[in-house]
Order: sequence, then structure tokens, then C-alpha cells
Amino acid sequence: MSQKIHNFREMKSKKVLITGGLGFIGSNIAQKLVPLGANVTIYDACLDPYGWNFANIKEIKDQVKFVKGDTRDAEKLKAHIKDCDYVIDCASQISHTISIKNPFLDIDINCNGALSVLEAARNASNNKIKLIYAGTRGQIGKMAYSPIDENHPTNPMDMNGINKLAAEKYYLLYSRLYGFPVSSLRVNNAYGIRCQMKHSDYGIVNWFLRQAMENKQITINGPGLQTRDYSYVEDIADAFVLAMQSEKANGEIFMLGSGKQVKFIDVCNLILRTANSKMKISHQEWDAERKAIEIGNFEVSFAKIKSLLGWAPKTSFEDGLKKTHDFYSKRKSEYF
Repeated sequence: MSQKIHNFREMKSKKVLITGGLGFIGSNIAQKLVPLGANVTIYDACLDPYGWNFANIKEIKDQVKFVKGDTRDAEKLKAHIKDCDYVIDCASQISHTISIKNPFLDIDINCNGALSVLEAARNASNNKIKLIYAGTRGQIGKMAYSPIDENHPTNPMDMNGINKLAAEKYYLLYSRLYGFPVSSLRVNNAYGIRCQMKHSDYGIVNWFLRQAMENKQITINGPGLQTRDYSYVEDIADAFVLAMQSEKANGEIFMLGSGKQVKFIDVCNLILRTANSKMKISHQEWDAERKAIEIGNFEVSFAKIKSLLGWAPKTSFEDGLKKTHDFYSKRKSEYF
């Protein structure tokens, strides 16, 4: 992995609102922005079973403003966006299985919520407000060619991927119609510190790490030979800050990833070794629901964001897993 340290500009007095800011991605972005001098507002609906957790902003709680609010509450959102310089939209329904079981909820949060953000930005007093959207690899669907880049076809396998793709298109449309800059960063298999550890609806690496740390059984579907490309969350947060600060990101979509495929069974065994667990992996048959949305192998090219913004992942999967393990070892009571 590249060991380059990104050179961020100071953001003194710049007003930044992060929707879903108590969650996994949003809180890690906030942790990057506060030391740069940004005036950060955390906007979060605190909905279960999602990853909101005040422990996620423990280190910066006295340096940020918190607003309990839902992105679907258009009037409340408008009041807090109107004077912002930047909005980072991380508010989302992100569980693939929940999106199938409750499609109207997924549409409501991911589409109506995104439109509320965009309408608030359109009516903001600062008409140069910049918006960064947290997209997902789920917008792609199955891999047609490898590695996946920004020109890859988008054929989502579940409601979540479809609605996140629609929201991304809303962002690009509003930018074209109303002139404010937007970027979309498609987050890919994120893991790391400040992710929820209470259930397996999403964040499977973190969930399995908890199982291993508690010396519980890790059970996977099938032989686990499908591959994934994993992104450590602090690298993801770096990408968001770079996209905020660079005009080259305006109007662009970026895929985030490591450029390396890892077999899922190998991931699980590395988790066991990292946690020093003596348990063995258990295998079960795929249930029909999960099999229907399984995408198969996945590998990402980050060539575009590297070329335009100079971003490359700094953290190997092994190092990221160790950092994650060390973080939760010290803070179990806040996350387990």
C-alpha cells in the first residue's frame, strides 16, 4: 500500500454539515475535519438498527455541534444547511437485506432523504455550497469485467443498490440544473474503527471480528470462495476530504477500493488469527434471500481518483484489521 500522507488544506471557519454524522463513515470524516479547523455540525436521526453512536465523536464532542434530525424532515434540514459551505451526505439505509424486506423504507430514506438535502442546498443562501454523496459499491451489481471502474455498467442486485444509484443521479442532475458542485464517492466494503458491532445486517468484517474477539463461532454461507475488495475507513475518510477540497472532483463519480481481491474464507481466517481465536470456520448452505442478492467476485480500480485527486489507500487489509481489533479491544463497553 502507498504510505503517502495526504496534504489537506486548512478549513478554518468553513461550515460543514455531515448527515448521518454519528455513524461509521460520517464520524470518521468528522474526525478528519475538526483538526483542520472546520466548523462541523453532526446531523443524525439516531435510528436503529443503524450505526449511530455518540462514542464515535467522543474525542471531538466539544468541538462539533450535534443536531438530532432526519434528512426526510425537509424544513429542519433546510434550516441547518442554508449557511453551509459543504454538506457530506452519509445518511442512508445501508442494509441490503432490510432493503428487500422493507423496500418502502429504503426508498424513503435513500431517495426522499437525498432529495431533501438537494432541495435544501438549492435554496441555500450560499449558492456555491458543495455536496459530497456517499454512494456504494452496491450500485454496480455483479462484476462484468475486472477491475471495476467508473464506466462499469450499473445493474444493482437489490433495492438498496437501485435507490442509492437513483440518489446519485439526483445529485448529478441537481448540479447540472442549479450549478452547485457535487461529487459521489462509491464506498466499497468498508471496515474499521467506529463501525457498529451489534449485528450482522451490514459491516460483516466488523461483526465477524466481534465474534472472534468473544471466541464465538463464525458461520459463513457456502465455501467462501467469492472475493471482495476491502476499504479501511480512515482511507475512505481521506478520500472524502480530498473530494471536498479539490475542484477536480466537481461533477465526478469515484470508485473507492484497494485494487486487490481477497477470498472471503481468507478474510475470516485472518480475522480469527488477528483476534487470537482458536475457533474454526463453520459453513452453512446459502439461504434463498441472501443467495438471490449475492454479487460474486468484486475488485475495484481506484485509478481515476488517484489520477485526479492523488488518493490511494494507505492501509493494507492486515494492518487495518489490526487497528480495528486494537480500537475495539480498548472500547468494548461502548460498542459491544
